[in-house]
Amino acid sequence: MITKLRISNFKSHDETFLNMNHLSVLTGVNGCGQTSVIQALLLLRQTFLKGRLQDGLDLNNPLCSIGLAHDALYRLASTGVISIEFATDDGKDFIFEFDVEGGLKDSYIKKCRFNENAENLSLLRSLPLFNDNFQYISALRWGGKSNFPKETYAVEHQGQISLNNGQGELVAHYLHKFGGDSVPNYSDLNKGMSSLLEQVIFWERKITPNVILEVEQASKMDTFIIRYGFEGDNDVKPIRDLGAENIGFGVSYALPVIVALVSAKPDSLIIIENPEAHLHPGGQAELAKLITMVASTGAQIIVETHSDHIISGIQLACKAFSLTGLGLSAESVKLNHFYAKYKHSSMVQEIRLQENGRLEYQ
Repeated sequence: MITKLRISNFKSHDETFLNMNHLSVLTGVNGCGQTSVIQALLLLRQTFLKGRLQDGLDLNNPLCSIGLAHDALYRLASTGVISIEFATDDGKDFIFEFDVEGGLKDSYIKKCRFNENAENLSLLRSLPLFNDNFQYISALRWGGKSNFPKETYAVEHQGQISLNNGQGELVAHYLHKFGGDSVPNYSDLNKGMSSLLEQVIFWERKITPNVILEVEQASKMDTFIIRYGFEGDNDVKPIRDLGAENIGFGVSYALPVIVALVSAKPDSLIIIENPEAHLHPGGQAELAKLITMVASTGAQIIVETHSDHIISGIQLACKAFSLTGLGLSAESVKLNHFYAKYKHSSMVQEIRLQENGRLEYQ
């Protein structure tokens, strides 16, 4: 698990320090560096997966695209070195430094210096940031679509819900392959395990009551189709075979978020941008509850949000833990508020969560 993160000379980050835990929340004023914190981690991952991290930093595709080195460098930087450093809960530090000098119009930044841990490929592969125990769901995820691509290796061998920019475009293939697999029963932890598809439907119904979904492979076997509907109630017949275009947009938009959460293993890293998008306040609060439950299993979740309801849901989970032992402990949450003040750079204020769920400003 990543416990500390330092970013220097990258986009709006002159020098930013973050403390992190099982649930790390990035919130605050728009355009003040929350997304670029996530991008810093994604750049390391996408470059590593291309086999290029030992030589430099690839700024574009498939997880995120920054443009050229000029776009990546903090505009008021006094040096041309971009630095990304993080520490893990087993006491290891990883330092990556990249030299922009002489290559401001390049899309690849040459390596300047790595420390011994960052040079160790086998050690990097053991971290969720660099292996298959990882999911990224962006604010640009697919919604309102019924047809999804087939990507056998990415889904069935690497367990990924998304390949391109965190869109969640592989969620149908993932559900078709793993929908019957056992996952923790987050609807009732006392009942042990449940199937992935059952849990997905349960949490989708927290957003839209009685909704159902079915996944099937298209006749040509090259795509997957998700159909929605509603269960019948008493004398009311069920409704079937609705496309995502003909049901509430929030249902399909939340789908990859829910799948990423309920399928997460205890040693995984899940990054989610704006989980609240297109959801009503009650749905946002329920999604916050799921986020805290998954974080309590040992997974690490990084969430960027602008929703009071998401943060309030986290506060309630911390209060529940202090009263009943169920939920998420306050010490497992790091809430970081971003704002801009000095030299047009990102500033971060850590807001402490007390055991009773109240917020304490430092």
